[in-house]
Amino acid sequence: MEDSISVEPYYFKNQKNGKYGSKNKPCFKVSENVVKSHYYIGVDWLSETTNRAIYISPKLNKDGFEVDYLKMLLTCLKDDKISKYIGSIYEIKTDSKPIEIDQSLDLLSPLLVIQYLNLVKQLVQKGLRKSYYREEKQLNARVKGKLLVSSTLKHHTFKNESLKTICSYDTFGLDHPENQILKAGLLFVKKYLSMFPEYVALAIDTLQYCLPAFEDVTVPKNIATFKNFKPSPFFSHYKAAIELAKLILKRYGHNVRSVEATKIETQPFWINMPLLFELYAYTALRKIYNEKIHYQYKSNYQELDFLLTEEGCKYVIDTKYKTKYGRDKSNKEDIRQLAGYARMNKIYNELGISTNQVIDCLIIYPIRDRENQNNGVLTLEDVKPIKNYVGFYSLGLHIPCILSKIELN
Repeated sequence: MEDSISVEPYYFKNQKNGKYGSKNKPCFKVSENVVKSHYYIGVDWLSETTNRAIYISPKLNKDGFEVDYLKMLLTCLKDDKISKYIGSIYEIKTDSKPIEIDQSLDLLSPLLVIQYLNLVKQLVQKGLRKSYYREEKQLNARVKGKLLVSSTLKHHTFKNESLKTICSYDTFGLDHPENQILKAGLLFVKKYLSMFPEYVALAIDTLQYCLPAFEDVTVPKNIATFKNFKPSPFFSHYKAAIELAKLILKRYGHNVRSVEATKIETQPFWINMPLLFELYAYTALRKIYNEKIHYQYKSNYQELDFLLTEEGCKYVIDTKYKTKYGRDKSNKEDIRQLAGYARMNKIYNELGISTNQVIDCLIIYPIRDRENQNNGVLTLEDVKPIKNYVGFYSLGLHIPCILSKIELN
């Protein structure tokens, strides 16, 4: 940096401490004009007054390997039990000034798309709300509600169509503004995903599930009318999805063609990559053990990543977003943390293991391998003992890689 600047460290969601008092690491900090980052990715301002911003990509992007975190998100979305946690992995600073970046560096759009699909899917599962809304319609030889005299005269009476009228009246149904903005957001999402054919297969089930529910919902030709839209307080469970739809529409200037722009403006945001990897590992474990794998198991004011209660295969499991375990290295603090979890009485009781036995501990770590992409397959038959520790094992999980740069249509 040419000039010395003073920047306070920024913590994810402004939380310096975790749930149980543990200290969190900042997304980034600046020391002696050197930026140091941890396992978060995102875009943020260093200084709005001097127009300086920071862009941080995944730390595992090395040696030609580029983490396909969109595929990880879509994989998590396919599991209803896991998808509800997606909102916890990111933060969007909606009140900050947007930052202009190259479209190729856009990390936020995929995240918005996945979370939006997730929220709309939940609304469809519950059933879309019906409500009274104002409708204008042409009627024949009758009047309903309020007769719009000016429109009727202009479009019908002066054209010798004396029996036709245009009326405004209240209708009860799905085609109210809240559902209209949600459908507009879905159509933008569909357009966005169409640029990435390799991802459509992962998202198509959710899209095909959601879109038919909006069949009777219309979208105004000028969707810019949604710019100043305020949702009804009677639809409180719609709030998060509507706010996200407004953010998506605002992001692309209410113009569906702008998804192909080379320059875009993005709100400052952060994504917690260790937590995303944790959820990705959860999907892999659930494919094998289903309800036998317990997520965020709480005991003695502590929270385990996973507890596996499968008969003959019982583990306290933690995920670590560190590749060193693949090089037969370990971290003493990680071992101590996991050992502490595995010595709690509640864990012994849950697993039905005698206290004179040692509970097996497992660390799941990411594997970067462009050639071997096994699509999130995980098997505990491949665990490896961690050197110098009894009852400690490691297991690698392949994280998806972008094999070729995606070209815009």
